[in-house]
Amino acid sequence: MFATPGEVQAVTSIQLGELDFDFTDPNELIVTLSSPEMNVGVLVVPGIPIPITASRQFVTLVDNGVDIATFNTPWVLGVMDGNTLRTSVKKTVVNIIPERRDEFSAFITALTVNPEHTFILKGTVDVNLTISLPAPPKPPSGFPGFGGGAADTISKLAPSKTFTVSGIAFSSDVKLTGFNNFPDITFVEELDKTTNADGSFTIKSKVNIKNTSQLGVKMGDIYFKTFDAMSNEPIGDTFLEQLDLKRGDNFVTAVTTSTVPAAASAEIYKRVTEQGETFRLKGFAESSKVDTILAKGISTVDTTIVIPALSKPASAPAPAPAPASAPGPSSP
Repeated sequence: MFATPGEVQAVTSIQLGELDFDFTDPNELIVTLSSPEMNVGVLVVPGIPIPITASRQFVTLVDNGVDIATFNTPWVLGVMDGNTLRTSVKKTVVNIIPERRDEFSAFITALTVNPEHTFILKGTVDVNLTISLPAPPKPPSGFPGFGGGAADTISKLAPSKTFTVSGIAFSSDVKLTGFNNFPDITFVEELDKTTNADGSFTIKSKVNIKNTSQLGVKMGDIYFKTFDAMSNEPIGDTFLEQLDLKRGDNFVTAVTTSTVPAAASAEIYKRVTEQGETFRLKGFAESSKVDTILAKGISTVDTTIVIPALSKPASAPAPAPAPASAPGPSSP
């Protein structure tokens, strides 16, 4: 909540319509964040407007009582709507506190596997207040240099002035709907499948990851350990290339490669192609091979996808019939 030191809280709530993260920076301690819609509830005195027209924040992200990251937002315009400041958060660099890597991973986990998660944003905010000043009085009739229409024009001018108020403290709970362990992953179509020389197989397919959360997240290349959902029998790895989840439908190429011995691999391949299979996808310590903080955060993912019976390879064409033998010479 907004507060000046030692005074009453002046912000009643912070609500984010959506929140987007980008984890693809080469430095895993840097994440990019943005939100196209942020609504700030402001405590106002009836009849006294608060003409906030722009703001910027200096923010600490707190999860489970621990400061885990900081970020500073650029100036952005805002509009007061009653007692709500409607604004946004432009693309901003979030700096993960180095000694809080594990806690930030836990924050990622909470947003990934839970239906919702509440954390705290605290810090200070600078605001621009644009105030309209009273119009100057109309010059008296006959005032030197201001006659007729000029005098009327000057009397109608209502100049405004913008003031900046800096360092206003705030702290607010923020609740977001999470990914809820990705319950809506569906098979769309088979793209390709091969059996490899070492006895393994590769199945390439298009899947739809339906994202009903308030979150968007760009993760880069992601890997999941893959199992038979009924028996928990290991199958191999599933690779999602440059995963970038938007809100709504996300059509993604998934490549599953078996890593079990050849005999087991052949049996699984036969089962998948002829009967279909339900795969269980599980996160692990190397779900991201370039971002250990993200990898640990999604290592608890455990979801399933139903693979229908896949199309069988086309049969080899039948050999062409041998040409008929030419008749021999007639007997005399």
